[in-house]
Amino acid sequence: MDDDTIAALSTPPGRGGIGIVRISGKNTITILSKIIEKLPEPVVPRRAYHSFIVEKAERIDECIVVFYKGFNSYTGEDLAEISIHSNPFIIEEVLKLIFRNNARSALPGEFTYRAFKNGKIDLIQAESVNQLINANSRYFASIQFDGIDGRLSGLIRKLRENILELGIRIETVIEFEEDQYLRKISLSEKLDETCRILEHILSHATLNETLNRGIEVVIMGKVNVGKSSLFNTILMEDRAIISTTPGTTRDFIKEKVYVDGFPFDIFDIAGIHTGATDEVERQGIMRGYEKVKTSEAVIFMLDASETLDKSDFEIYEHIKNKNKIIVANKIDIVDPVVLDSIKSSFKGEDIFAISAKKNQNIDVIFSFFKRLAQSLQDKQFLFSFNQRQKRLFQELEQRLNHLKELVITKRVKSNAVYHNAEIIAEEIRHAFDIIGQLTGEVSTQEVLEGIFAQFCVGK
Repeated sequence: MDDDTIAALSTPPGRGGIGIVRISGKNTITILSKIIEKLPEPVVPRRAYHSFIVEKAERIDECIVVFYKGFNSYTGEDLAEISIHSNPFIIEEVLKLIFRNNARSALPGEFTYRAFKNGKIDLIQAESVNQLINANSRYFASIQFDGIDGRLSGLIRKLRENILELGIRIETVIEFEEDQYLRKISLSEKLDETCRILEHILSHATLNETLNRGIEVVIMGKVNVGKSSLFNTILMEDRAIISTTPGTTRDFIKEKVYVDGFPFDIFDIAGIHTGATDEVERQGIMRGYEKVKTSEAVIFMLDASETLDKSDFEIYEHIKNKNKIIVANKIDIVDPVVLDSIKSSFKGEDIFAISAKKNQNIDVIFSFFKRLAQSLQDKQFLFSFNQRQKRLFQELEQRLNHLKELVITKRVKSNAVYHNAEIIAEEIRHAFDIIGQLTGEVSTQEVLEGIFAQFCVGK
């Protein structure tokens, strides 16, 4: 199948200005000569040709064609991109015409798989392509672009070179163990350098899910404090049911909002009050507390129209060490005495007065969101890992730490590496294999198929 010529729509399906049909494989130029009207011979690579799609001398659509030769293309094969009008009927006719001329429909991710197979990119870069396409924020997209650009791959290549050098040194000791000179061979300096590279990668990396999912923010407060009103105000729609009856929200509701291009998952959880007897309400409160534990930040709401009670202080104990903003709601019906009491009860905390119902001072909430996003971006994550990559990097870290223990433990003895050579060699082989799994040099077909199956058709 890898030798087949493949084709697919590379732009989103549906009606639009332009749709791009991509063809890749050894029959590309032959197919172009059959379906493109008066295509010159030879076709000059990377030159845009204006022409028409034809079948039996009948024009189907106007088009722009660009041909890429061999290794200079995205896939590393002969490749063409045909820009046509994005009408589903036209696209279907063009693809059928291509398939009738000795091509087949591309599988999900097959163009990128061929780029990987032909040495245009490694597996780290290939996964970054898919993650860039599915990015939910500008920040996450920029990190994935760096992945495609090869920043992480370059460091992994350096890790590979170092581990290979370690392997060569230790295998030399094993092969020529009788040579007294080889007892002077040291692994510690090269191993320390390798560990520093890995430490740099891990200290500047985070999980894709953290950056792409966004920041989880929980709106928390006692019953009937106005959490659902604030939730709806943030979303600018009536998503949560608002009622004067306490305990209306029995479970949490989640919606996504974007602030300056950064995603936030906002949770409206059940109102908290001590002594709840209804079992469903109690379950909702417990789930709310669990959600607060896993969230990145909290909006703690107080009622500026009523005296503080035990529930307010109980909630504060749960969230006082979280990244938070404290807001006193209902300033449209505020009791000044209560507002003063709130400020004195939570000394050292900034209290922001708002009205979720009247949409007053809600900008303080969005300013809080912006600070959260900025704090995450200020951490300067250079790399992000998916679960597969995270597992492999963690395993590599364990292998290198074990190597350090072996070398350091024996360093006090005169023939350190010499006496521990076989164990060290085995650890190095495992580490080298992990590097191969990261870049795709060592991967089963099943693993590769699973990775590329997550791609969209046409990429």
